[in-house]
Amino acid sequence: MPEKGVPGLPDYVAPGMRVLFVGINPGLRSAQLGHHFAGHSNRFWKLLADSKLIPIPLTYQDDFRLLEWGIGLTNLVARPTAGIHELSTQEYREGRTILFKMIEVYRPQIIALLGLGITKILFEESESQVYSGAIGRKVKPGLYPVLLQKTPVFVLPNPSGRNAHYSYQAMRHWFQELGTTIADLSARKDW
Repeated sequence: MPEKGVPGLPDYVAPGMRVLFVGINPGLRSAQLGHHFAGHSNRFWKLLADSKLIPIPLTYQDDFRLLEWGIGLTNLVARPTAGIHELSTQEYREGRTILFKMIEVYRPQIIALLGLGITKILFEESESQVYSGAIGRKVKPGLYPVLLQKTPVFVLPNPSGRNAHYSYQAMRHWFQELGTTIADLSARKDW
């Protein structure tokens, strides 16, 4: 069920999601078109299909359909900008509070953070001692060593075309690893 994030750019969340993808904030083109990951060079949709997280190729115009496969979408900060340098520390703090409540209500199986930067924002700026073990560690893609609201966290490279640190093949590898982690969590009897 979509929830309102920004007029024209809703969050897509529902109870029992397999994975909740969390971005930092929407880009201007995404907000203008009313769909997530609508940037010309964004590789999110191709990565979802190529990694088999979804069974068919989709485009940004199909973002609402991800819930059919137990995939949710949200952003830490709802306000669209041309770049994250326009966001304030206060917006990050408020977004973290809203995200924590969303996770408590919808209880996704795993949270997938889209970008190493959002991981630093969520954990290193946290006032909670729960995350103190993550502070100071170099953030890398993969299963993160701490939980967020008792939920496992998987860090992915940011799929934006601006991300020159990871090749498409490397990004696909990490999206595939997320799929393997989701399958492993689903198979656990204590989950």
